[in-house]
Amino acid sequence: MTSLILSPAEQDFITRGVEGGFRADGRGSLDRRQVTLRTNMISQANGSARCRMGHLNVGTDVLVGIKAEVNTWTPGEPDNIGSIVCNVECSPSAAQEFEGRGADELNIELTQLLDRILNGPQSGICLEKLCIIPKQAYWVLHIDALVLDVKGGIVDTLIWATRAALLSTKLPRVVVESIEDEDGNLQSEFDVVDDAEDQIAVEGVNNLPLTVTFNQIGKRYVIDASEQEEAATQARITVAVSPSMDICAVQKSGILRGFSPSLLTEILHTACKIAREEFSRFKDTFAAVLSNQSSNEANTGSTFLGAF
Repeated sequence: MTSLILSPAEQDFITRGVEGGFRADGRGSLDRRQVTLRTNMISQANGSARCRMGHLNVGTDVLVGIKAEVNTWTPGEPDNIGSIVCNVECSPSAAQEFEGRGADELNIELTQLLDRILNGPQSGICLEKLCIIPKQAYWVLHIDALVLDVKGGIVDTLIWATRAALLSTKLPRVVVESIEDEDGNLQSEFDVVDDAEDQIAVEGVNNLPLTVTFNQIGKRYVIDASEQEEAATQARITVAVSPSMDICAVQKSGILRGFSPSLLTEILHTACKIAREEFSRFKDTFAAVLSNQSSNEANTGSTFLGAF
């Protein structure tokens, strides 16, 4: 995911360091960089969040906006569930290789991964609650993510931002009524309440998984690889883990080779261990964001950029 080219000496330095248990920025093999999180960044969206992973105000930066709209049911679609539509775009200014159509393959890969995590029972989101009237109308959640900067660890940053955006998403309350038509038959109709104070959260969002991405360098691996470490990577795999510590998705990126069976088994076990710490960290970070917003309701895009 990086066009950075290392010299043989740099490649050897990073590889020997990872195999020896230390990294160029001082982190341990299983340490994540600093995470900065903000929510409610887009006033026109039902929910939004921006996440940056990196040190010294430099890192991978992802903005996610969620827009809910009512869709009319058509024959052939599921009878009584809503839907989630994902789209991930890498900004041409995020990296030199993204100029023109250079980001097309990565956009598709990230969109498919996000879709796999969010659509299905493994996401924990109750799609039945997004149905307004069976075979008539349902909510569609459009999740649009924009990658603003890339300095390694793009997948995990994307999932953090998406989870935070969904947790901050509020849907208008819908009132459903049964009305008798001219023939005496009951017909269901609905009305969307246009009241910012009368909104509901998306049910099941707390069950959303987080991801841990492992980069193999030499004979060992690291999580949350930096841009330089990604340039030295020989294999990469992302493991999505639910809050109940169930592995719900695994995706290998199209790198040079795969993992050995013994190393893969170790990685899956390690992913669950790290995920337990990640959920605790996410909970604390998100709670701090809510606390800051409640103490300063004028949290705008300009204050966000200043904080970064």
